[in-house]
Amino acid sequence: MSEADSTRSYFLAEMRQPEAEHLLREAGLVILPVGSVEQHGPHLPLGTDAFAALAVAQRVAARLKAPILPGPMVGVAPYHLPWIGTLTLRPSTLQAVLVDLCAPLPAAGVKRLLIINWHEGNTPTVRQAAQEIQEQHGLRVLVAETHIITNQLFPDEMEFTHCGAMETSAVLAYDPTLVDLAQAREGATDLDRGNRGHALFRRRDVFPIMRDFREVAPTGWYGHPERATPERAREIFNRVADHVVTQMAEVFEALEALRPDGAESAAAAGKGS
Repeated sequence: MSEADSTRSYFLAEMRQPEAEHLLREAGLVILPVGSVEQHGPHLPLGTDAFAALAVAQRVAARLKAPILPGPMVGVAPYHLPWIGTLTLRPSTLQAVLVDLCAPLPAAGVKRLLIINWHEGNTPTVRQAAQEIQEQHGLRVLVAETHIITNQLFPDEMEFTHCGAMETSAVLAYDPTLVDLAQAREGATDLDRGNRGHALFRRRDVFPIMRDFREVAPTGWYGHPERATPERAREIFNRVADHVVTQMAEVFEALEALRPDGAESAAAAGKGS
């Protein structure tokens, strides 16, 4: 059972049909978490990225009283395949799943979709899926890259490593029983080596495409997981959820102000053709 028990009623899959129909129409918005199942060192579960997205989704759902769709736990992570247990989807498969999941939503009264992503490897596919969802289903889609948000809000605490304080905190915020910090006492790749490797693949001008995560961290992980605590993790992820909700409202308001006259009717006409 997850840490945020009070939000479990917002999982669409756990609702009875009449309850789901009422909440979908009442909210007009759904939350779609997207994760990854990949190696996360000896101390974190394979589903770390999926649980991180859920940790945020649960808190956002509670604030907005909006349902959480059963999003895909498995994402695009082929560069982690050297470690047994990693699973991956082709980008086209993940995109198709995301688009198909949203097909029934307009008939349920849903007009807006918030995708909560944690895994960097999903980002290009999520963007393409969001575009297709808007074109095919007429939903207005926002994407929250919550790993980036967490690092930006707490740059000194939440290091942008792999399996360090930030990702350990994410799982602690979801379910502390899934973390075993005693296993993280040795085996980490040198922090400077990991940071240099990741910085190369995170370049925005001229950049390589990652094919094997051992190019970043030969042992598969680096960072300071020992700096994470359950109490601080809950505080941080409550702040992350607050930020997502606030920014979402601001973006939707700005989009409404920028919308060309007749844009909504044109989109509806396009859907019906």
